[in-house]
Amino acid sequence: MVEDVQTTSSSDQQPRFAKYFIDPAKAESTGRSLPILLASRYRHVGQQGIEDEVAIDLDPQDIIDLIREQCSQTPDFLLPDTPLKETIFRVLLAHGNEPMDAEQISAFIGQKWAMTQFPRNTSPEVIQLLLDSSDFYCIGPVPD
Repeated sequence: MVEDVQTTSSSDQQPRFAKYFIDPAKAESTGRSLPILLASRYRHVGQQGIEDEVAIDLDPQDIIDLIREQCSQTPDFLLPDTPLKETIFRVLLAHGNEPMDAEQISAFIGQKWAMTQFPRNTSPEVIQLLLDSSDFYCIGPVPD
């Protein structure tokens, strides 16, 4: 875990947040099956075709790419009443698991949920706290 997650850069005096991604090594160390976790999200948005028995042998990035291409633009992929940790996980999936920091994730959620009837605090500080406690989703900081 990153000890000093929010630091200040002397050149711009803006808060800087560490970048996070869905980490296959974290999945392995916590005993989670990342392919099955990902396949369940693929099925969740109405897609069919990846059963657990098949998913277990797939490269996680292949499943992430399928989700990004086929699911991330569907209306129910990021509903405003989705729990925030699940939302963060889905934002990373929608971006193909490219490393993102709390500010980027917060901005993306803000765009998607701009007119929601379920207002919630999705500030970078809140997102950062959730990123730091997302072991279930195998989310971890990008190694230095």
